[in-house]
Amino acid sequence: MSRCDNDWNVKIYIVTWNVSTKFPENLSLHKLLGIESSSQLDSDLPDFFVIGLQEVNAQPQNTLYNLFKDDLWTQKFKELLKERDYVVIKTEQMQGLLLSVFARRKHLLHLRQVETEYTRTGLGGIWGNKGAVSVRLNVYGCTICLVNAHLAAHDHMLEERINDYEKIVQEHKFHVKEKETIFDHDYVFWFGDLNFRLTGEATTSAEEIRAMVNRDELKKLIERDQLLLVRREGRAFQKLNERLPQFPPTFKFEPGTNEYDMKRRPAWTDRILYAVKENPYRNVKLTVEQTSYKSHPTYSISDHKPVSSEFTIKCRFGANTDFYRTYAIKNRTKKRTSLPKTSPRDIRGRVIRKPQYSGERFRTNHYERFNSYRLAIANGTELAQKLTPFDDLVTDFCDGDGGGVTSGGDTQVYEDTTERTIVFKPIELWLVGEPNTIQYTIPAGFEEGPADWIGIYREDFSSLSEYLAYEYTESYKDKQHQLNETQQHQLRSTRPVELTFSENVSLPLGTRYQLLYFQSTGTRGVTGLVGISNCFAVEKRCPSPSFDDID
Repeated sequence: MSRCDNDWNVKIYIVTWNVSTKFPENLSLHKLLGIESSSQLDSDLPDFFVIGLQEVNAQPQNTLYNLFKDDLWTQKFKELLKERDYVVIKTEQMQGLLLSVFARRKHLLHLRQVETEYTRTGLGGIWGNKGAVSVRLNVYGCTICLVNAHLAAHDHMLEERINDYEKIVQEHKFHVKEKETIFDHDYVFWFGDLNFRLTGEATTSAEEIRAMVNRDELKKLIERDQLLLVRREGRAFQKLNERLPQFPPTFKFEPGTNEYDMKRRPAWTDRILYAVKENPYRNVKLTVEQTSYKSHPTYSISDHKPVSSEFTIKCRFGANTDFYRTYAIKNRTKKRTSLPKTSPRDIRGRVIRKPQYSGERFRTNHYERFNSYRLAIANGTELAQKLTPFDDLVTDFCDGDGGGVTSGGDTQVYEDTTERTIVFKPIELWLVGEPNTIQYTIPAGFEEGPADWIGIYREDFSSLSEYLAYEYTESYKDKQHQLNETQQHQLRSTRPVELTFSENVSLPLGTRYQLLYFQSTGTRGVTGLVGISNCFAVEKRCPSPSFDDID
């Protein structure tokens, strides 16, 4: 990650691979991840690795094993990335679909509202051999949705693939306010074995496609790609972008070779697409740059070749002049509609939010934030003359007539809530076999979840699921009804809290540990790491001598 003042860039490296139920024994994954054989030789590592696998071996004995330990593929990736100080943020599996998200340790406190979801599309939605699994999260305040999908197979099943896409979009529901669906997010990355084939099944044989690949006629061949055609027609994936593949079709190969299996027509089944919302915020501009998109033909254990892509997502602070130009020109001739004061909704049925500031207060507190807009007007020519006067624009925003901007529209003010963290009082020593009381401070404005908890982890933990023990915190919401208004105000302000761990917590000696505070809504809910303590040692106190021990 790179920063310039408040601006930031984050690099995400995505892998999709249909592994055909194979296991990763004796398989080197360094080239697939774009890393060196030794961590000391690595340079310019991404901030996140996102691994999406399909057809992971999901036999009953493996499913039972996964209840107690990570899937063998996840273990393999974790062992490799642990050396480079990456931590598993979340893993979600639905039968053969597996999605794992790794982040560099330095980003952990800036990831919030992590949630997983899945949708079955196999056998009409009752079987999970096809469908999608996803992870959504907030990264430094912006929202990202990662979708790993496996759609219906075979050349003639195009309509089924389109139906699978529509079912996933419709049924994928998250529990984060205003980000309930996939495309509510600022960034969407959709990848997997999407199974789109080449048109002309009756006229173009597998041998002819192979010959075109050998003649390097990929540009001509990609024009027959079903995914490209349905996107152009607006039938599926039309909200997503893709750099057209410049690598050969990744399916279907004879396992152990780089030779196409002529029982199937070669196709680009394995894809990585992306989307970024245009101008969702008034005070920042979000962009994405795809810096690589390639296949990895040296991996031959499967009949598919893995595909990877690296992206840089960028957040630039300051008045979003693109948004203001669009808004001002759009509203220059717009007739303002008077709404019934008794109605809580606007003419489109959306809930109206009360303005947070009056125009005067907004000018006082946020005038500088819009300075770039004023400069754009001062330095502009014909366009500047068409823009709404700055003072009128501010008043419109503050008084609730921002063209849907503050009155339930799609744009809002970007805020990085990861700046609010739980601060632990330093722990000097943990006594095994005795109750241990810890202290921490909750910052003002922090919203406790109904199931917040604090876990004990080894200092070198490589996954957020590796807690050794935990205690639930006392939720403010649980006792809110017991308190008067003054006490409730105190709880909403910065305040110290104590929590006692039971004497039954058993920690091995000779290892250092940390406490991690998780904001949580409960099982399979929305979670986020919001506090990390210092590292501490554990000791066992020598028992005091009794009278029977004295001669």
